[in-house]
Amino acid sequence: MRETKPGAADLHIHTSYGDGMADLPELLDYVQRRTNLDVIAITDHDEIEGSLKARDIVAKGGYRFDVIPGMEISTSEGHLLALFLEKPVPSRRPVMETIATVHALGGLCIIPHPMSWLTHSVGQSTLERLLRSRDREILPDGLETANATIAGKVTYEKVRLLNTERYHLAETGGSDAHFLAQVGSGYTTFKGRSAADLRWSLENCVTRGTCGASVKLSRIGYGKVLRQQWKSLVMLPSRSLNRSIKRIFAGLMRESRSSIPL
Repeated sequence: MRETKPGAADLHIHTSYGDGMADLPELLDYVQRRTNLDVIAITDHDEIEGSLKARDIVAKGGYRFDVIPGMEISTSEGHLLALFLEKPVPSRRPVMETIATVHALGGLCIIPHPMSWLTHSVGQSTLERLLRSRDREILPDGLETANATIAGKVTYEKVRLLNTERYHLAETGGSDAHFLAQVGSGYTTFKGRSAADLRWSLENCVTRGTCGASVKLSRIGYGKVLRQQWKSLVMLPSRSLNRSIKRIFAGLMRESRSSIPL
């Protein structure tokens, strides 16, 4: 019997809804015309709106690939990729609590760029504490063994070896793309072609993470890189702070109203 070629999915992509530089139409067109990806996951930092809109556009537009809605959630112990979400998950909470929340919402959790010292990552001690738990609700569903950025590559060999010998989590790969040219530079191979096939493959640990050739900054353009860094380091944190202040203020107002005697 002829063996079917595995599907390919980039499970870690950022857009202009977060600190990425590509808007949705140009990203989706790029995936359609310039890649062989069967599935993509849009995972903006602490933001789900763009991924939900992208899935709706693809469902109505006759694209040949699927979109998984998700987020890259900032937990107190490092970033966490949450896939197959339908609503946002609060950030800045303990990673165990965040994983449990994602699972309660029907999603899957992947540890991105694990143990990397170049970005806010879940460390080895935290990961092993999670894996020692007997509560399946706080166990991660996969490990990003292949992240195409320098932040992922500095721990690539260590992470893959530990996962092979000790952790035995589903492997994933992603580009962690913030620019169009990076999309597909890291990817996950899986059995099948659809988002549903990918989920089954993750849940049964039959995926593999792969990195392709690095994308040089000169190809992206140094001006674009500087604008993205400004967006990531200044604009996004400011937006997150404003949202936090609004949530706190709204909570105080509710508490104040509830304490007024009738």
